[in-house]
Amino acid sequence: MRLKPRQVEAFRSVMMTGGITAAAESMNITQPAVSRLIRDLEDIVQMSLFERVGTRLMPTAEATKLYREVERLYLGLDQIGQAAADIRLHKNTVLRIASVTSLVRPYLQQAIIETVGERPDIPLVIDVENSRHIWDMVEQNRYDLGLVFGSPRMSDKNAVLLHSSYAVAAMTADHRLASRQAISPGDLLDERVLIPGRNSPLRLALDRAFAIEDHQPVSTMETSMLNCCHFAAAGMGIGIVDHTSLRSAGAKVVAIPFEPKIAVSYYAIRPVGAQRIAVLDELIERIQSKMTLPDTE
Repeated sequence: MRLKPRQVEAFRSVMMTGGITAAAESMNITQPAVSRLIRDLEDIVQMSLFERVGTRLMPTAEATKLYREVERLYLGLDQIGQAAADIRLHKNTVLRIASVTSLVRPYLQQAIIETVGERPDIPLVIDVENSRHIWDMVEQNRYDLGLVFGSPRMSDKNAVLLHSSYAVAAMTADHRLASRQAISPGDLLDERVLIPGRNSPLRLALDRAFAIEDHQPVSTMETSMLNCCHFAAAGMGIGIVDHTSLRSAGAKVVAIPFEPKIAVSYYAIRPVGAQRIAVLDELIERIQSKMTLPDTE
């Protein structure tokens, strides 16, 4: 006859509680059932495990030695359970996150502080890259989470929409075009236009918009979305950006709708087939909530 887990559990409960009655209560079974489990165990191991001394049940020397082995077993089970919990929560495993510059502050930064600020058991690697590079690296499982921007057609991929708005023309409040209701490519031919880099989906849409004009802007400056915001605030020109980048930069500018309308959408992307990680799910939800605050529009 082989040992049964219930017999071992009854033995452990009696050793821990000091009696049949307390063991029965902890196991939610009757006292006779505990006694029977103990007797069966004694028959299998061919040892007497308890002796009655008055009204008390005292473990024998053999029972004390056996209990040490049983505790090792339960400690091992606890460790297995903890390991499973660590795997589920992605604890003690490095999480690799990449983000475009516009989402680092305040969105990603604040979301990380709120989500894992009190969790030193979650190592992080955070890289700042362009969207194209992040897409490629996520597809290769090099990043666990990527924060990118692009056009709505990307939503058919493994992506979660974080926020979407339209491009705006950013300029100083005293600029000659600051009172306009909308800004079109034709209004910018005599201006220095601050535009995002060539790998940016917004840049591709801008190139198409300017292509219909007979003349191109007299001057352009190609740089990051955040730099476009800062240079616009310094009076260097008119930046074609979006509200998310403006809030991230904290630039003091006037933002006028750009026409034709160009959607600027941000996504959280994960590797295809990746396991669900609770920490990353929470991180994405927090970023979404911060990006959809009223002042982002």
